[in-house]
Amino acid sequence: MLPVIAALSSPLLPDGFWTAIMAPVPFRVSPYMALFLTVPLVYLPFGIRLGLKIYLSSGKVDNLAPRQQDERLAATSPAYARLRAAEANMYEGLAIFAPAVLAAMQAGVPKETVSSLATAWLLYRFVFIVIYAVQFNDAMGILRSLTFAVSLLTTSKLYYMAATQ
Repeated sequence: MLPVIAALSSPLLPDGFWTAIMAPVPFRVSPYMALFLTVPLVYLPFGIRLGLKIYLSSGKVDNLAPRQQDERLAATSPAYARLRAAEANMYEGLAIFAPAVLAAMQAGVPKETVSSLATAWLLYRFVFIVIYAVQFNDAMGILRSLTFAVSLLTTSKLYYMAATQ
């Protein structure tokens, strides 16, 4: 239910909320650069997981049945399982973030606004991956969920601005 609430509440957040969460960030990336940077970010959990797979399997990566090896490693390594989950979540996030950026640009939302929200999405999703990878208690899980919620709010805000332009 959290994603539904976050998506529907994004228009209710004042612009000052977005200004406040981006105030400490000294840079913004252009909307199209954000789309480019999304690709390596989405694959970051896979890259980390591949390194962990090489380590856990003592270099014996099974390219004939990689998914079966993944299942075995996920069953025995909580970190490996979390990285798999982070990777899946990143693919899901990409599927709604990229069209949101494109919709906002096509609708004529100011580039600076789209840049700020896209930069926020990238940063919060990066933090999401890091927390997911090292999560060791419930408090970290809550923090991970908060970063997910803020990234969903940014995506929803982009869609809302595009729809109301």
